[in-house]
Parts: sequence; C-alpha cells; structure tokens
Amino acid sequence: MTYSEQRPPTLQERVTARFDSLTATERKVATYLSEHPQLAAFASAEEIAQATGTSDASVVRTAKALGFDGLPGLKRTLQEHLSTLLSPTHLLRNTMNTFHDGPEGVLATMLAERAEMLEGTRRAIDPAAFRRAVELLAAAPETLVWGLAGDASLVEYTVTRLIRIGHKARPASDTGFRLADRLLPLGADDVVLVIAHSQIRPELRVTLDHAAEVGARVVLLTDALGEALRDRIDVALSAPTGRPGMYGGQSMILILLEALTMAVAAQEPERAMNAFNKRNQLREAINTLTVQNAANAAGGGKRRK
Repeated sequence: MTYSEQRPPTLQERVTARFDSLTATERKVATYLSEHPQLAAFASAEEIAQATGTSDASVVRTAKALGFDGLPGLKRTLQEHLSTLLSPTHLLRNTMNTFHDGPEGVLATMLAERAEMLEGTRRAIDPAAFRRAVELLAAAPETLVWGLAGDASLVEYTVTRLIRIGHKARPASDTGFRLADRLLPLGADDVVLVIAHSQIRPELRVTLDHAAEVGARVVLLTDALGEALRDRIDVALSAPTGRPGMYGGQSMILILLEALTMAVAAQEPERAMNAFNKRNQLREAINTLTVQNAANAAGGGKRRK
C-alpha cells in the first residue's frame, strides 16, 4: 500500500490536482481555502464568500469540485489536518528543533525572533485603528475582557490593569454554560475586548452574536482572525503569536494590551491617578492591620508564657 492510499489527499493536493479544471470563480475560492486553512476550517460559506468576493453557492460548488461532499466535508478535512499540524506537541517539537548552542542559543533565538515580531507588529498596527480601540474602551461603562484557555491569564492581567486605572472591567474566560453568566450583564454601551488567535470557537461565535444583539462594541486582538471577523467587530488589532508551524507566545498580545490600558489611562488621567491613589491607601490600610495583628499575636504568645 502506497502512502497516498493510506491517507486521503489534503486540500492543497486536491487543489493542485484539479486546479486546471476549475472555473475562474472556483479557482479564486480554492486559492483562498488553500492559503488560509486556519480561517477556512471554521468559517461559514457566507464568511468565505465575503472574503473571496464570491457567493455562498460558489463556495459550495468549489468544495464539491474539489471532491468533497460539500463545505462540511471540506471543513472536517481541514480541521482534522490542522489538529495534527497545529497540536501543541507538534509545534513545540518544531520550535525546539530550531534551538542550538544550549541555553545561550535559546535566549539568542528567542530575543531575535521577538525583535522581528515586534517590528512586524509595529508595521501591522493601523494607528487609526488603535486610536479607535482606545476611544471605544475609554467611553465604555464597562469592558468585558474575553479569552479562553491559554489566554485566560492575559484576561485576568488586563482586567486588573484596567481596574487599577479606574476603568470598570470584568473577565470572561469560561467555556460551556458558565460563559452565559459572563455574557448576560453585557450592555449596549459596553465593549468586549476579545483575545483570539486562529480559531473561531463556538464560544466566540455566541459572544459576538450576543454583543451584536445588545449593541455592544467589539475590539479584537488577534493573530489571524481579523479578516474572517471583520464584519462582526468594530476594530481589529493584529499581533503575531509566532512563526507559522512554531510554538507561539503571547509577548506581542501582551504589549498591545499594556499599550491599550495606558492609552485609556491617558484619556482620563485624573480618574487614573485617583484610582491609583485609592489603591495605595487601601494597600497601606491592609498593611497596617496586618502588622497590628502580627504584633497582637506575638504579644498574646508572650503573655501566655
């Protein structure tokens, strides 16, 4: 049994084999599917049609022309392929294979890569889009910071930083039914700050649907979803998580989040300073009581002796 008989052909192999027989419209769709598998794997026919300037029917015809039973079959193939290529174990192995010369080599490689990513982020960020994101956040009565799995720590960090500058914020990093409780208080003037990279998960779809229903604005920080979600968000800020096929990091997203919170603080500096001063007073009060309790406990111990 040959290798090709052991596994079904990939999407890229199907596109290459059938490209000459496709119509011009089908070629346009097939090229997009081949070049953006991470987006296509979780996109609807309407979203793919919008991205390619075609129609839902053209997307479905292209899927069938490539030998699938329709768009669901094509997406299943892509998702299965991506689950292997993009598994954490696979990505981590690829990344570690690039390291040489011991720990010093790891440090040098990571610093060089992050410097390159930082420059790429600087070029990719539209200053007008960043300003718009800051204006939306600053004007919102409350910001819901949304992110799942590995992004949960970033969500908590961002909520803390926003609260410290006097901006009301709360986290949404739950999956399943618990997410409904996080979404329920969302109001028309609120903002959802979404951290999502390359997958449009069901929780994200529900969140965006609910935001649209109540009239809340959406600011997206992403690696690759800006184009796929452009009609469902207000602003997208792009930040790479790493090179394709490599284990990514959150450094660029973290820099953007810190820039956003500081820019929001600068919109209302008096509010930010008042919040910082109040925080310091509360810390001092806690510290004073802690010292007093420790002294009282020590004194009690001496009297018992």
